[in-house]
Amino acid sequence: MTNFKLCLKLSTAVITCAITTSAFAQEAVPADQPTGGVQEIIVTAQKRSQNLQDVPLAISVVSGAQLESGNVNSAEQLFQKVPTLTFRKGNTNKDSALSIRGVGTISFASGVEPSVSTVIDGVVYARTGQQTSDFLDVDRIEVLRGPQGSLFGKNASAGVISIITREPSETPKGYFDAAYYEGNELRIRASASGPLANGLLGSLTGFFSRYDGNGRNVFNNHEVNGYKHWGVRGKLIAEPSDNVKIALIADFSKGNDNGYADSIGTVFSSAFNNAVFIPSLAPLTLNGKNKDIDNDLDPLTRDKNSGVSAQVDVDLGAATLTSITAYRHWYNYQQRDGDFRSDSPTYVNTGTAAGDVRSHDRGDLKFDQFTQELRIASSNPQFLEYVAGVYYYKTKEVDFFNRTVTSCTASTLPTVNGLTPCTAAASTFVTNEGNADFTTRLTSYSAFGQLTANFSDVFRGVAGLRHTNDKVGYDFARRSTSTAAFAGVNPAFASSGSIKDNGWSGNAGLQFDVNDDIMSYVSYTRGYKGPAINVFFNMLARDTGRIDPETSNAYEAGLKTRLFDRRLTLNLAAFYAKYNNYQANFLDLVAGQVVTRLTNAGTVSTRGVELDFNAQLTDDFSLNGGFNYTDAHINKFICPTGAAVTCADAINGKPLPFAPKYKGTVTADWRLPLEFEAFDINLNSSLVYQSRTQFDINQNPNAFQSAYAIWDAGITLRTKDQKYSVSLIAKNLTDKQFVTQRIPNGTSFMRQITPRDAERYFGVSGRVNF
Repeated sequence: MTNFKLCLKLSTAVITCAITTSAFAQEAVPADQPTGGVQEIIVTAQKRSQNLQDVPLAISVVSGAQLESGNVNSAEQLFQKVPTLTFRKGNTNKDSALSIRGVGTISFASGVEPSVSTVIDGVVYARTGQQTSDFLDVDRIEVLRGPQGSLFGKNASAGVISIITREPSETPKGYFDAAYYEGNELRIRASASGPLANGLLGSLTGFFSRYDGNGRNVFNNHEVNGYKHWGVRGKLIAEPSDNVKIALIADFSKGNDNGYADSIGTVFSSAFNNAVFIPSLAPLTLNGKNKDIDNDLDPLTRDKNSGVSAQVDVDLGAATLTSITAYRHWYNYQQRDGDFRSDSPTYVNTGTAAGDVRSHDRGDLKFDQFTQELRIASSNPQFLEYVAGVYYYKTKEVDFFNRTVTSCTASTLPTVNGLTPCTAAASTFVTNEGNADFTTRLTSYSAFGQLTANFSDVFRGVAGLRHTNDKVGYDFARRSTSTAAFAGVNPAFASSGSIKDNGWSGNAGLQFDVNDDIMSYVSYTRGYKGPAINVFFNMLARDTGRIDPETSNAYEAGLKTRLFDRRLTLNLAAFYAKYNNYQANFLDLVAGQVVTRLTNAGTVSTRGVELDFNAQLTDDFSLNGGFNYTDAHINKFICPTGAAVTCADAINGKPLPFAPKYKGTVTADWRLPLEFEAFDINLNSSLVYQSRTQFDINQNPNAFQSAYAIWDAGITLRTKDQKYSVSLIAKNLTDKQFVTQRIPNGTSFMRQITPRDAERYFGVSGRVNF
């Protein structure tokens, strides 16, 4: 409660400071200078167009222009603009995860869905890894915080990231831009848009990006943690009549990533580490800043994403009928070095559980999804406004995974200082491997509706309900060359089965307009996330049981305000949510190596206060950003049956992973009041702060990131007609290093994954509009 009170005090201080600054700036504007308020933001968070300030939900909105000026190019970097959002980067895109308000699903299993739903142009992306490529032609991103069970469904139990791309223009136009940053990072984009025929508009946008990487494999001198991406998106808008609009969208993207690599940050003292592991890693500097690796297998991820969708809107007069039909395909290949060394195995097993082995992983997946949504929404303001519809969702994922392990089992060489070295001529090497093929199918259908009752011009009630039916089925077969478990591989196993379940989700709330510029609301939301199965490489009979549906009860109260002649929008939300049967990953051991298991982890909760603001202090100077206090913690953890790792009551009350308690962002844009006939000069700067973050649900004392702040800045020279511009960009000016994940590997060491923005770098970009 003390922290909660502190947060309220800090929020009050921020509000007072912003109001005071806004008032001062307003008084400083000369009487003959034109004034203007904050531009209105239109969102589709409730599946119809509304002013952001009129929607009784906590929503963060980031414009495409803000993404471009801040060099924010993917979901991985979006946390820099949305305080309540965190991103967990896995070894591959396949294992990435998003969290909102400290809640998200982190799992390697194919039989579970994310808690944060990613929606692009109305199409749900069933896996977080599908949207890890570059943002392309984004108009805005709406981040809906908290469960969104009525209108968005079961994979939105923590929130929604809704990405809306730009519409084709009614007049011919286009652009070409290019950017170059230190580290040989190159970004190129081009777009053309305009009318193609009477009643037909079209746009085509493409991109190419590459980055060498911020680390090096000392084994072969190859760079790591880089990428090469390219893609294209096309959109057609047809209006065959005054009341029918058809939008056809197709996209394709391809990526080759040489990361993220598991670089060794810290090695703890043990017999095996002191005798074998540390000497083996001698080419590396083993500290918290190490970004290099010493692997005989380079990290590699390949991705292909493609999809088509058709949205048809029919204006019926009093209502609009909408159909969205979509198909998407995703292919992913990944490989990684699981022993983290280039010279293993060089010694006979030292007697530790880990031993001295070479472990290499390779795998791929093919993922297909089909979705169909049909809904109707009232068009005109009336006493009872509504949105209702049905939704169908079907996915199929086909996985293959291989782990190959080589060990030295005997040597004729003499033992020196307790170590028996192995060589090809004098030693016996044994190679074992496990291969798993598994297919996971998910089918879901639901019906939903939401009503808004306008009791008066200033008082409204909102109620929504959704019923969802789910079926999850799988086939699994693992083959192994060993009859016993070895170095992270369980023996052969085969199984198949399916589970079914259904559940209700919904919301209810009241909304009251204090005046034309202040709206207040309170709401209750019942969240539901469907059942799951722990289908993964090391699956055993104990994993074939159902993971029960995750349910939540969430409460929220908020204020949305427009102050000082609407020069300042200030939105405040306080929330509390409790999740039962929380679906989470748990670290376990198989023959001495760390693996993960999906489980119903028990009960968790999250509570806090959030603040969003947008201030047009003068016609030339604006501030926007947000602040949040989040207390997301484990109420009662349930240890999975047969776990090899101890999980006692000691973690009850501890923070959820990837849930910093304090986080804030602020961005300033200033058009310099200089009188140049040909061009304008704009300055922009942003600051992101994040408090200490724990990465391990088991609360390993070394698996955390200390508090840090990132400061970016830029300057843009732009012609008065907006045709040409050039920008100088500086990222992470204070050169603050941070990680997005640390993973304890048993008791011996931890791995460190370092993102692109965890170091200072500079760049230049140019743009031509035509």
